[in-house]
Amino acid sequence: MDKSKKGGADKPRPTLPTVRRETYNGHEIVIPTDERSKRISIDGRSVYYGVTNGGEYYLDKYAYDRAKSLDEVIKRYVDYLDRVEKSGREGK
Repeated sequence: MDKSKKGGADKPRPTLPTVRRETYNGHEIVIPTDERSKRISIDGRSVYYGVTNGGEYYLDKYAYDRAKSLDEVIKRYVDYLDRVEKSGREGK
C-alpha cells in the first residue's frame, strides 16, 4: 500500500527503555541504560539514585555512601542489605 495515500509518513513507534540486567549475590538488578531515569530496580523494588556535583553516585536509600560508578554503589547497597538481613536472622 502506498504510504502517501494514508496522509503522510508513519507515526514513530514508542520505544521500550533499554536496560541492563544483572545478578549480584542472588539479587536481581535492573539498570536503565538511559541515565535520565535516575531509577534502578533491585529485586523488583525501585531505588532512586543521584549524582553529586563531583560526579559520585549515591542511592537515595543509602545516600551517605558514594562511589565513582553506579555499579559500585549498587554492590555496596546490596552488601548492606545482606548484612542487615543476616543480623536480623541472627538476632531472633
